Amino acid sequence: MPQKTATIAIRLLGFSAKEEETFSTVLAVAREKGYLYTCLKNGCVQDPDMYLVNAENIQAIATLSDLNPGEALPVLLIGQPEIDLPYEVMPRPIRWRNIFGILDGLIDRRDLLLTTLAAHTSVTVHERRRHKRLDLDLTDPVVYQKLRQRPMAKGGILVIDKDTQFREYVAMMMDRYGITVTLASDERSALLLDRNNQHALTLINTSTPGVDPYRLCEALKKQNQGHRTSVIFLLDKGQEYKQIMAEKVGCDGYLIKPLSRHVLVRTIKKFLHIFSDLPIRKEHG
Repeated sequence: MPQKTATIAIRLLGFSAKEEETFSTVLAVAREKGYLYTCLKNGCVQDPDMYLVNAENIQAIATLSDLNPGEALPVLLIGQPEIDLPYEVMPRPIRWRNIFGILDGLIDRRDLLLTTLAAHTSVTVHERRRHKRLDLDLTDPVVYQKLRQRPMAKGGILVIDKDTQFREYVAMMMDRYGITVTLASDERSALLLDRNNQHALTLINTSTPGVDPYRLCEALKKQNQGHRTSVIFLLDKGQEYKQIMAEKVGCDGYLIKPLSRHVLVRTIKKFLHIFSDLPIRKEHG
């Protein structure tokens, strides 16, 4: 059997902080054969490759129903659900020695499905919600009306970084879609550029010297009131993401560097909705 080196991103639903830490530690173990697994932390905007769900948590089951993942996004239920669900179940107590075999099998079936579909037609993936659906019975309809009336900012992408390499990389990918990618190396120039362009998405490298990402995010959000704008932090591995402070300043989440092209493209697609909505710019030559 050839070694599989792909890293599979797992989203955990309905587990306690202690259980999440256990899953993260166990699944992060280095393996000679099989896939590598990583658990996405709260606030990470990377799309998962599969879900692990606490079947005994009603809210987690409701969230799973709302997400409605297709066969291309495998689900493993931990514990016995009270209702029949079309997903594989691993009963409690968890047999940690067996979990890798189950996860590998789910990903193998997913890859076979995607390969088969790709050979016949394009694969359509369901919409991934960036925020939990609000309860229609408890939410004032005026709230939804305000959300619908907020137009997305049209200024493209703003990158906050100390050098041009990452900006050039993003610009290269976005050029064929006619999406402008601008660079700023400090807070003052970032705010000035954004005031003139109203960027739809800002990517802040949190290791940029002299930049407080939380302060800058708050200023950008205030500056763009009335428009839908997104701010994402780019963190080094091991760097802390201050969840409470991030929510206070309106940060939309974070990604861990280094970023693969796959993760970056899917994130931009999710936040800008551009790949299916904008025509590809014709190349000249």
